[in-house]
Formats: sequence, C-alpha cells, structure tokens
Amino acid sequence: MSEIADVLVVGAGPAGASAALAALRQNPEADVRLLDLADFPRDKACGDGIAPHALTELERLGVPRAEITRGHGPIRTLDLRSPAGVRLEAHPHDAMHVIPRTVFDARLVQAARAKGATLVKHRARHLKTHDGYVSVDGEHAGRTLIVADGANSTLRRALDIPRNGDQHLAVAIRGYAPERPTDHVEPTQLITMQDSWPAYAWSFPLADGSGTANIGYGRLRSQLRTRHDATHPGPEAAGRQDLEDELERLLPGQPAEGLRAHHLPLSTWRPHQPDGRVLLVGDAASLVNPLTGEGIFYAVRSGRLAGEAAVSSDDPGRTYREALHAALGRHLRQTTWLANLSRRHHTMDAAMDAARARPETMHRLIDLGLGDGLIPKRMVPRVLAHYARRRLVSRPSSTDPAR
Repeated sequence: MSEIADVLVVGAGPAGASAALAALRQNPEADVRLLDLADFPRDKACGDGIAPHALTELERLGVPRAEITRGHGPIRTLDLRSPAGVRLEAHPHDAMHVIPRTVFDARLVQAARAKGATLVKHRARHLKTHDGYVSVDGEHAGRTLIVADGANSTLRRALDIPRNGDQHLAVAIRGYAPERPTDHVEPTQLITMQDSWPAYAWSFPLADGSGTANIGYGRLRSQLRTRHDATHPGPEAAGRQDLEDELERLLPGQPAEGLRAHHLPLSTWRPHQPDGRVLLVGDAASLVNPLTGEGIFYAVRSGRLAGEAAVSSDDPGRTYREALHAALGRHLRQTTWLANLSRRHHTMDAAMDAARARPETMHRLIDLGLGDGLIPKRMVPRVLAHYARRRLVSRPSSTDPAR
C-alpha cells in the first residue's frame, strides 16, 4: 500500500476537486490525493448550468471566476413556463453560465493539481477503516477519506448505505442540440415545467459561439414507467423512452445528439454523516436540490467544508457534519418542505404567480433553487394565497358531469 496521505479523495468531480482545493488552502503542505478512474477531460451527464452561487464558492477556494467561465458568456435571462402556461421572464441578480462538464470538471482538476493535489487513476471498490487512517482496496490510504464518487457511489454502497428510494431519486436525460429559435435578444435559459414536480425540460445555450444548447428532461423515478431491458441497466431501464418522448414533445424541433441518462439523488433523503474519518460529499451524500435538480453548488460547498475539516480536526466526521448543518441545515429543511408541497397540483403555477407579482419573490426562489437561499416567513402567505386562488379557479362546478 502507498504511503498514507493526509487526505484521500475518491472522485475528482466538482465535490472532490473542491475538497482537495479546500484542504490545500487550509494546509498548503498537506499530502492530498485524488483518485478517479477517468482521464480528464471526460464527459458527465448534466444540465451544465453553473450558478453564480457555485462560482462564488470556488472563488473562496482561490479559483478565479474568469478562469472557470473562460469562453462561455454570461446568461442573464431565464424564460420560465409553468404547467398551466404561465410565462415569466426573470433576470437574476448575477449571471448564469453553461459550461460542459468536459470543460468545467477538467478546469477544477487542473486548479487542484496546480495547488499541489496528486491525481491518481484508480477505480475504488472497497474501503476499510484502521486506527488513525482509512484504506481503499488495500492500495491507497489517507488519514481522512472523502467520498465524492457521485450519484451511484460505489463506496457509499461499501458503507452499507442504500441508494435513495424512487420517491427521492430523479432521473434525467441530456443531450446537445442547435439552439432553439427565440424571441429574446440575449442568450436565454428556457425551463418548461410540468405538474408532479420536479418534472421539467430545459434548453441551456452554451454561449460559446457554437450555436449549441444543452437540452434535457427529468422527473422523479417513481413517476416513470419501469422498463426491463438487460442491455440498458440503470437509469436507461427506468423509462428511458418516456424521457425521450417527453423531451421531444416539450422541445420540438431540437433533435439532440449524445443523449445520456443519469440519476439525481435528492436531498429529501440524506444519509447520516457519522463521526470518524470517512466523509460523504456532493451526490454521494444525496446533496441535490429537490426543487431544481441543481447539484454543483452543493458539491462545491460540501467539498469545501469536508476538505477544511479533514486537515483541521481529530474527528473530521463530526466537524464536517456540524459545519454542514450550520451552513445548509435550515435551507435543506425548507427545500424539503417545499419539494413535498410542490408535488401537489397547481403549486408551481402559484409560485410563478407570486413571482410575477413581486420580483423579490422571484429572486428568493432563484436563490433557494440554485444556492443556499431561504424563504422568509412573511413570503409564505403570499405563495399560499396564490395556491388557494389557483385551486378555486380550477375547481369543477357542481354541474360539471366530470366532478
């Protein structure tokens, strides 16, 4: 087995690279190693949307925003369509970017290596805890192990932590297509919503001069028809054709190439982070926003907190758990409550109505769905009032034969 590292990170995606950057920022002399099977750059099925909240986190880790977003222009407009056809054009306080994961992840790995992290090609399968360190496959070891190997985490299974149930697991399909004709002057992100949220289609222009957009569609796994196909295991077996059909219906005229399906373990069900030397971050910790499916911000934030705990505490598990609770606990409780509420008919329409009435509400919802935002208590009655009006308008009359 190789010499014991100070921090061993399995998975070099945004969560793992952020953990490495944070550990080295805390202690530039630390021995930090990133294990990943892939050669970078490599593709990762994703919507490619990078929110400003994630970029701010990366700047805290010493990675300039301009370095990460180079070649991909800002997107300042959101075109939102509710299930009932309510349309809202929103302009967030800060710009979004759409950066393919082949580019984004490789730039983060490069930044981590530039700060002193070592990248090792390895497929992690097993782990074992020892007195004062954790080993992986009997080949690599670290005083702290950070598990960042994604939505289908092998090491999470090795810890006997089950995957999320279908009510807490979304499945999405993603491809690339020519940008859609639009009546907007500037590049615009389109989101077309459906009832039984989270369920929506998206079209996100790369804004790199290629005229290409990342398009996709996703919804809860529990809402898909199960298809048994031994040749297409995983997300593909859970109604892939349903995903493709809905994508084509909601975004007609945008034939996609490179369609890939992927899981999104939602934060409505998260494994408990125990004391000790094994820390779960990002998708491996089921840190995906249940309102939007956004996971990059959570990956970078949890990676930063884990990397800091790994080099500053004798019990990094406890330190990381408490830091994560302080940073995201209230936010995660609110998103869970709103996710459960949003699965009721008309909820998303009511939220859109409230956002149209007050721009402040729109900005709060954006922060809640893309970062660590909170809903003030004074705002809840407004959304509930719009919800009540929506239900009243849609209620069938006493003479309706379908009642």
